[in-house]
Amino acid sequence: MCGITTYFSYDSISSSIIDKLQACNQEMRYRGPDENDIWHNGEVAMAHVRLSIIGVANGHQPIFNEDKTLVLICNGEIYNYTILKKELEEKGHVFSTQSDCETIVHLYEEYGESLNDKIDGMFAYCLYDINCKKLIAARDHAGKKPLYFAELTNGIVFSSELKVITENFITQPELNYEILRQTQKYSYSISAESTYVKQIKKIPSGNLAVISRQNGIRINRYFHRNIIPTYRGNYETACKRIKELFFSAVEKRLQSEVPVAILLSAGIDSSAIACVAKELGHEVHVITAGYTGNYKVDERNDAKRLCDEKGFIWHEVELNAFDFKNLPSEIFPRLDEPNGDVAMFAQWMLYEKAKKLGFKVLLSGNGGDELFYGYKLHNNYAKGLNYIKKVENAFPIRSLKNVYKLIKQAPDFFKNFRNINISNTYSVYKELELLAEKESIALEREDWHRINLQFYIDKVYYFLHYAWLTNNCYFLADKLAMAHSIEIRCPFADKELISFIDSLPLEYKYRNNKPKELFKNSMLEILPDYVLYRKKTGFTPPYSFINEILEGYTPSLFKEKPTHFSQFVTDHFAANLLK
Repeated sequence: MCGITTYFSYDSISSSIIDKLQACNQEMRYRGPDENDIWHNGEVAMAHVRLSIIGVANGHQPIFNEDKTLVLICNGEIYNYTILKKELEEKGHVFSTQSDCETIVHLYEEYGESLNDKIDGMFAYCLYDINCKKLIAARDHAGKKPLYFAELTNGIVFSSELKVITENFITQPELNYEILRQTQKYSYSISAESTYVKQIKKIPSGNLAVISRQNGIRINRYFHRNIIPTYRGNYETACKRIKELFFSAVEKRLQSEVPVAILLSAGIDSSAIACVAKELGHEVHVITAGYTGNYKVDERNDAKRLCDEKGFIWHEVELNAFDFKNLPSEIFPRLDEPNGDVAMFAQWMLYEKAKKLGFKVLLSGNGGDELFYGYKLHNNYAKGLNYIKKVENAFPIRSLKNVYKLIKQAPDFFKNFRNINISNTYSVYKELELLAEKESIALEREDWHRINLQFYIDKVYYFLHYAWLTNNCYFLADKLAMAHSIEIRCPFADKELISFIDSLPLEYKYRNNKPKELFKNSMLEILPDYVLYRKKTGFTPPYSFINEILEGYTPSLFKEKPTHFSQFVTDHFAANLLK
């Protein structure tokens, strides 16, 4: 796990570019404290800082092919690298390192731009083909690893972090008010490509970019989720297959030459990861967070019960309001983009604890709810959309009396439905609303809103997967963990597991209209009943902790005093950028 920066020049690589790349490496040393290097020729310069996980003794980057005509820098893990390496060696490829990332170089030699179809992992990489004078830049299917870029006068720069591009390559950064508005409405940006800095974009998840002097940059999607019910087996067989795939997903993510721990709440997702790791014969270290005082969101007692029964090695973190009040000044310089999810505080302290304990790799339950329809609120939202569609199909719009009659048949449902939104809605600064409207871009404009799916619940979770999960959950995991030189791995992001779930009929995925029923039935022999049927709780701290932060903050850019954490964050980032 690393930090990468690449400069592709339309002119030539000057000494000032090399100086800037050295500055990028220095600024991202926490992403890769073990090694760093820079490679360049007349057209391309590549900088890399390394966090050594696989091939610790022999995995230095940049990595080359046999005749030094390909150059690679990569931030990520290739989970199926041992299988790929064996296949490639049988085809005559010669490996020079023990790094899992070297498979990318030889896959390109063998399969060209379709190489990502062979990879099972999380990654963001830049691969330069010296003979063809083209750069390949790609991001993994789930968007676990970030990859930013900016088109400049004399070239294009890519990096793992937005701020190193802003600080070293953008002389007059401009605010994207639309992205700030999204962050305030949802607590995160829903855009697949845009950032809060107008000049800087993201390679979307599951996309590959090809850059050349002749054609500039071309970006294409190589991975699509195919949510089509092609599976023909029975429900019990599907549960058995999910269990097999989940065991495989956990086992792949336990591969490491450095210490590994599991982030454990009392919920089903992280508990399943820990129990499967134990079943696979591993020594299981777990880390759990709690809050000082008697709060319902503190899950330590329930998590400790499982830990004692299964023989996990227990570590805990206790947070209090004083910790929260001082954390923004530590977190924001590493956060890179504005984000209003208050779960960042507990995450930050969990990663800080993990680093002190000596862990470089943590397994997380991120993605379980999005894959197995685990949010009751969003499930009800989908039901409401479906019901409204039935109303529209049954009656002409002008027949309002008939519509009201139908609505009266389900008054309790609509009483709840009126208060449901697809995501948390925060107050938005009036000043920001006016600024964003000048950009004339609709808020919900991304491709996941136009996906052609039969059922509304599939559409809702498609949105959550590509927007909320990628731009919020995976985003925070990468930024906050890498700030402590820690890699986060997520078994529920496994490509094989996702593809299998997508092949199932809806009556399997959303069994008996119960959240996560499919995954629970797949884990019956693995998890105790008190975990399987425990009431769901989120990873949200007591809001009194957040109020402590807001009360002492005076806005720098906007006139209104923040009443929500998202307002505080957007004001802070916007003001700092313009400085």
